[in-house]
Amino acid sequence: MFARTTARLFTGAFKALFSDFDAFLRIVWAWYALVAVLGVLGTLLAANSFVVIFVTSGVWVCSSASIAVAWHRNLLLGERPGPVNLSFGRREIAYLGKTLLVSLIGLIPAIVVITIAGLFVTGWPGFIMAAGVMAFFILPSLMRLFLILPATALDEPLGIGDAYYRSEGLGLPMAMAAIGTGLCITAVDMLLSFVANTIGGGAVFAAIAVLILSLALQIALTALQIGILSGGYYILRERDMAPPAAPPAD
Repeated sequence: MFARTTARLFTGAFKALFSDFDAFLRIVWAWYALVAVLGVLGTLLAANSFVVIFVTSGVWVCSSASIAVAWHRNLLLGERPGPVNLSFGRREIAYLGKTLLVSLIGLIPAIVVITIAGLFVTGWPGFIMAAGVMAFFILPSLMRLFLILPATALDEPLGIGDAYYRSEGLGLPMAMAAIGTGLCITAVDMLLSFVANTIGGGAVFAAIAVLILSLALQIALTALQIGILSGGYYILRERDMAPPAAPPAD
């Protein structure tokens, strides 16, 4: 069951993205363009760069919620995005607030694990121990709590306690699927970096193309991680479906 659910979440996230990649591009392009423009302004207005950086960071945070909400609704409701997605309102604010809440809940055990690992095991063994504990114990629990996010995107009521209780058996598959997609994107990104370093400065256009592809991979990773949460919430809703009624006896 664990392997099948993990594979379903992992492959489902990729299928959802690449079967409707144009929809995700419509969701993200305007936000990324806005952040890019603000970044250029920050470079040109170096004297007021702190203000520009602050505004750019705020826009980036808002964009993450807007993109996530729109992609959740596309995957779970089939809601088609318009040509420009710069929406940010009550739904996105709630999404940001709940993201912060769950992140703060997970911060406490993460600090404890890192502190203990630093006190008793130093160097790489300590890092590996802390990473293992967080990957197999803390992250699965957090993934179960993060299921309140797709529910928020769909305007469906789901509290933290209810999400954790109803998602038994989903935490580790979602965590492993998230780690797996992250490793895949990281591996491809490292390969692109190697290609860029090999090419060197003699092929400027090729290097620029590699940088653009690297950015596309980061955008794809965002879509995949949101897709995994959407998949987990879809499975959670499947569990709530009543079994088909038995045919009446003759």
